[in-house]
Amino acid sequence: MSSIATTLTKIQTVDLPRPAIDRTAALVITDAIRATGLGPGAQFYFDPTSVEALGLLLAFGEPSIDPTPQTRFTRAVQRSSPNRESLELEIPIEGLQALDIDAHIPDSARVMELSVWAGSQLLGFGISE
Repeated sequence: MSSIATTLTKIQTVDLPRPAIDRTAALVITDAIRATGLGPGAQFYFDPTSVEALGLLLAFGEPSIDPTPQTRFTRAVQRSSPNRESLELEIPIEGLQALDIDAHIPDSARVMELSVWAGSQLLGFGISE
């Protein structure tokens, strides 16, 4: 993980939901999002090239002033339901591909786990060993 380890702290491990892999993966990562100092509506920009360089998929966050449309690599933090405090964030398919998660081969016997790191307005995702 190189020097990024001094910036990020491992916060949680989550199961990657299999049914969503053909498009994006929405993860309930409330603790990690809160550790970034951001909350609902915050925008995260995913950098798939970071996996090759650092071994983690990085997502750079910023508070959202205006609701901006989703772009190819940008996703907004959402509440998992209107009455709950749980927060979720989708990982774009390009991010999953950069992590070598094969989105096209179903493997129901195996649950894929992702480790989630967080720092100030920064998230990191990696395959759990």
